[in-house]
Amino acid sequence: MRIGIDIDDTICCTSEIVKDRLEKYAIKEHMDPLDIMNNEELKSAFFSIYLEDIYSNVEIKKNASEVLKRLKSKGNEIYLITARSNYFVKTVKNNFEIIERWMKEHNIEIDGIVASAYGEEKADVCKRYNIDLMIDDDPYNYQKIISSGIKCVLFDDKEKYELKDNYVSNWLELEKYIERNR
Repeated sequence: MRIGIDIDDTICCTSEIVKDRLEKYAIKEHMDPLDIMNNEELKSAFFSIYLEDIYSNVEIKKNASEVLKRLKSKGNEIYLITARSNYFVKTVKNNFEIIERWMKEHNIEIDGIVASAYGEEKADVCKRYNIDLMIDDDPYNYQKIISSGIKCVLFDDKEKYELKDNYVSNWLELEKYIERNR
């Protein structure tokens, strides 16, 4: 099976590290974090300083590495399909290197990385790579992917959404879901 997996808030805890760095930046700049995130110029300034740190130091989600190893050992191909892009913030020029280094540090073996994919683009990437199942934390991406005829699981460990089908809240649930739906 070819499995596509989003990175941020699916494999790793991106929201948490962004919040941490944003709070530090806001204190340093004597600003409100909400004001920063609601102003494109301020938000861009924040990310231009912190994005490489965020991508390099984000924590892996519980059981993600172990589950991915077991999926890989059963012959599955793993592709990272992410919205991360070298164009998002001009200061991050080595996006692929950061991803590959982070994956290696967490002992995760993958078959490929596709960046700059969001919404319909992510669905198109899934088709192009013959992805059998996509795992993503974003309901917009989820809708676009299933609308294109590709199976998708919404990964939501914060229980923000009310989806009942094709929904998991942790990596062990995801592993069981994949075993049941082979």
